[in-house]
Amino acid sequence: MLTLVEPCIMNDILDRPHLGCAMLIAACLEKGIKTTLIKGQTRYLKDMFVTDSEELWRLIQDLKEENLGIGEYKKSIQEKGLRQFQDELKNLYQYVIVDKNPRHYFNAILIEKFNNLNKIFKRVYLYYLTKLNHNELKIIDRYVSEIIKSNPRYIGFSLQGNSDPLSRTIRKRIKELTEIPIIVGGALTPFIDLKKLDKIFEEEYFDYLVIGCGDHALPSLIKTLENNKNPKGIMNVFYKKGGRIIGNDLGIIDDLDELPYPDYSQFDLDLYLTPKRILPLQTARGCSWSKCAFCSHHKIYQGKYRTFSLEKVIKTIKHLRNNYNCSHFVFHDDELPPVRAKKISEAILSNKVKEISIYSYARLSNGYNSNKLLRCLRKAGFSTIAWGMESGSQRVLDSMNKRIKVSEMSQILKKSSKNGITNLCFIFFGFPGETQREAQQTVEFLKKHADYIEYVMISTFTFELNSPIGKNPGKWGVDIKADGSYSTKNGMNSEEFNVFYSELVKGLEINSTKITSDKLKNLLPGHCRVMLRFLISSHVLLSDTILRRYIKGGELNKIFIIILGEIKKKGNRTMFRPINTTETCLINQYHPEKEKVLDSLEEVIFILSDGTLSIEDICFIICNNFKTRNEKEYIYKKCINFFQELFSKNFGLCFEKSWRLS
Repeated sequence: MLTLVEPCIMNDILDRPHLGCAMLIAACLEKGIKTTLIKGQTRYLKDMFVTDSEELWRLIQDLKEENLGIGEYKKSIQEKGLRQFQDELKNLYQYVIVDKNPRHYFNAILIEKFNNLNKIFKRVYLYYLTKLNHNELKIIDRYVSEIIKSNPRYIGFSLQGNSDPLSRTIRKRIKELTEIPIIVGGALTPFIDLKKLDKIFEEEYFDYLVIGCGDHALPSLIKTLENNKNPKGIMNVFYKKGGRIIGNDLGIIDDLDELPYPDYSQFDLDLYLTPKRILPLQTARGCSWSKCAFCSHHKIYQGKYRTFSLEKVIKTIKHLRNNYNCSHFVFHDDELPPVRAKKISEAILSNKVKEISIYSYARLSNGYNSNKLLRCLRKAGFSTIAWGMESGSQRVLDSMNKRIKVSEMSQILKKSSKNGITNLCFIFFGFPGETQREAQQTVEFLKKHADYIEYVMISTFTFELNSPIGKNPGKWGVDIKADGSYSTKNGMNSEEFNVFYSELVKGLEINSTKITSDKLKNLLPGHCRVMLRFLISSHVLLSDTILRRYIKGGELNKIFIIILGEIKKKGNRTMFRPINTTETCLINQYHPEKEKVLDSLEEVIFILSDGTLSIEDICFIICNNFKTRNEKEYIYKKCINFFQELFSKNFGLCFEKSWRLS
């Protein structure tokens, strides 16, 4: 009855399915509404790299516009020819997306190649759709055909802003071919200018708009339409009647526990760019702080903060783990307050939910300045916390209304790292009034704390109309111009900021500016952030010394190994080539030597050592093929010696049991 289309194009490659779609599928199914999902990101990637690669080749060849910045790439594929272009894309997709060998994901060059090609191909499609107004594309045809073949009574889309003309074109084509009602919603909707709804309805090609939470609104709307009734009075629903826009009251869901578990049964869970499944869930909606001067995200839930009960959170984690064979989770909360974090971690431990990995967002507020709390979080499975740091200048933090002290940030990051939690910090430059000296204070803070920070996500200030600074720009010395741009009375002007920021990015790219630890390669700004996020939330590196200690102590079941490199045949010999330092996601860890000749046993060990098996598992599998005790003992010793030899030369990674790629 309802066909729901997962968002097709996002800013980055997704490492997990769309939570909003999963929640809506569950809500509709609970009300007896048959719901079919049309895959978005995973389907889009396969179309680009495999199904429609011949058309993509033609589109690139026909491009006359050089401003896309792909002239060099266009020339390179012309020299190779169509067949080689298709084979390379297909092999890359197979290698990165389908094979799922965890070893592949530490190959930074390979992952980055896939990520860069995705960006190029998106640029090409967007140019054809927006600049050339060309919608006769196979990728469009396939979506439209699949949607219509699903025989829907209603079609649902998520608005993704101006960056998603693909979705808009699909809706336009459906409108031209059918009279099926189209319903749109999504996180963007609360920011829509209600005064422009008439124009938006026309330009975005839909019939019904759900603003904000759709868990109740969408199934209620469909049930009402099925009964041939007017959707008047259905919370958050807007529609056209008699040539004018009719809007209902806006509201949120107070009792979140009444919502069903997100339903991921129709997603391609193993076709995202991660070696293992990651699933998102919410433990709360809204932000408990909601006072940051630059942020308008709280408007999605009308500035109100609501939580799921601890019982519901635990049941949801168990449900997702048991039903989808998943142990890696992302909390899609705006932020996790320290008191709430304490309660959730204690509930996880008391309910004996073991061997899970959690990635969460939080503010660097004083409540986290506690070894006891951070130790409890780590024990419960919180592997990575993405901190909203924003700045290293106290005056700028105060102007942002963060209510965070630089001295407290320092203590929290050190304690968090000490307790085994990976620290990821969000910062941005260019907040109105920020001076170059204050921006440099942020850089110096990061340098000083580099040993405690695995990753920094750097961005620039974005002016949001619905934020406190957007509603009262004069308070921050901001002057809004007629064209929508702005200037500031104090701090760096645009020219000064551009010079500062370009120099910073240049320093990061050549690694002359160190702002993160040596454990992970600094992947800013060019490398694939998604993969790093998974790696840092799933692994802890063990040194060669610890490896030997475990082996000596007979604790082989605790060590999970990945041998980094590749094997290839040279005549009748099998050669092992370690991955060069510059080719991995890790720095200052590996010092490969020349190729090494492997015998048949060592080749099997390499294949098995991809992070999914412990040393004990690998030895058992290999030794089990031999009959006598003497043979087993000989092979066992040879396996152990091979591991020790490789790791003494830094050819791999080893992880403790709780961090394995399970």
